[in-house]
Amino acid sequence: MVQFFDNISDDHAEWIKKQKIFFVGTAPLDGRGTVNNSPKGYDCLRVLNPNQVCYLEMSGSGIETQSHLEENGRITIMLTAFEGGPRIMRLMGSGRVVRVETPEFNTLMKNHYEGSELARASGKRAIILADVRKVSTSCGYGVPYFDYKGSRKTLIDTWAKRDEERVKEYWKTINKFSLDGLPGMRHELLGPEFVGTNRGVGEEIVLPGEASWGALLRTWMQASPAPANAAYLVAGAVIGSAISHLYSRRR
Repeated sequence: MVQFFDNISDDHAEWIKKQKIFFVGTAPLDGRGTVNNSPKGYDCLRVLNPNQVCYLEMSGSGIETQSHLEENGRITIMLTAFEGGPRIMRLMGSGRVVRVETPEFNTLMKNHYEGSELARASGKRAIILADVRKVSTSCGYGVPYFDYKGSRKTLIDTWAKRDEERVKEYWKTINKFSLDGLPGMRHELLGPEFVGTNRGVGEEIVLPGEASWGALLRTWMQASPAPANAAYLVAGAVIGSAISHLYSRRR
């Protein structure tokens, strides 16, 4: 039976630490876009507090998670038990990208990853930070048993063969855009065309349907000079009045 919680309990956190794999789900706002689900291994997921988790992201051929989070912030992290008692857990909320080599990235690395295998690895791309609004647990009766044999070393070994410049070149070519053409890797270290503003701490995400016409009008009014706004409104009122008058005469 499914249960919902407003935060990650101590029991949840202990169970999360024991899992060897988790899955990250994100999607663009465009309904025609590609829904992404990324499996993550290694010891990279951390529970920071009852409503916040993060994971260290290694470079890879896709950039979907970062692109989707920069556009809309929606994220669900799913874990499931492959041994012991059955359980599926979903951590639902909003996420943001903490760029590699930024002060916040370095602080998170020092506080939560010091001494870990990935901390010493090349090819680190970002830390994904997620604010968890809802936790769900369900039975997982249909999930099979699997025996854990160990982490694959292929990813770490691959990036160990590339120096910093080759890693950056990979970001600029392979990670430039998402599958749907959204901006991918953003970092001033890569050059002017890759400079972008990542969402900051506490920056609000507006999901589809949440923006009212009044909010959109206020945004438009703030974005344009006052004289121009006044002229547009007057012109719109005149045109609207003329159309209404012609329509009423036809009736």
